[in-house]
Amino acid sequence: MGQAFDTFNQYAFGHYEGQIEDRNLADVVTRLIVDTGGVGYGRAVCDIDDRSAEVAKAGLIPNGITVRETVRDNNAEDQPGYPGAHEASVIRVGRIWVKAPGAAAKGTVYVTPDTGEITAASGGGALTFAGAKFLTDAGEGDMALVQLNGN
Repeated sequence: MGQAFDTFNQYAFGHYEGQIEDRNLADVVTRLIVDTGGVGYGRAVCDIDDRSAEVAKAGLIPNGITVRETVRDNNAEDQPGYPGAHEASVIRVGRIWVKAPGAAAKGTVYVTPDTGEITAASGGGALTFAGAKFLTDAGEGDMALVQLNGN
């Protein structure tokens, strides 16, 4: 008889950057990340054509968040994420965990240009992430659940 796997440590309800909350609701697409420096997990990206995306920048419209992959090595600085010029999984509809760089309250989601960080702060040239909202409150550096509605 096969042995049941009943110990869930790192990824079961751990709330990590870019972790999808519920796959039943998720619409995930693959995009080629054109940024040479790559992009971390749980960061906002913008489509630049039908198959490519880059980290959210001023003048572009954020429309997805990078999804954590458990089969990918960290980059040279030992940071998790996607290297530049590689494919990335991007969630367009569903719920995903992100790390709040500052305190976040339920409601409107903004994006810090050039880093793609998801934030509740609207100042400093932050981009509005239409169709996204925080479902949970979070303190600075804590994990927050974001709902994407595919806009």
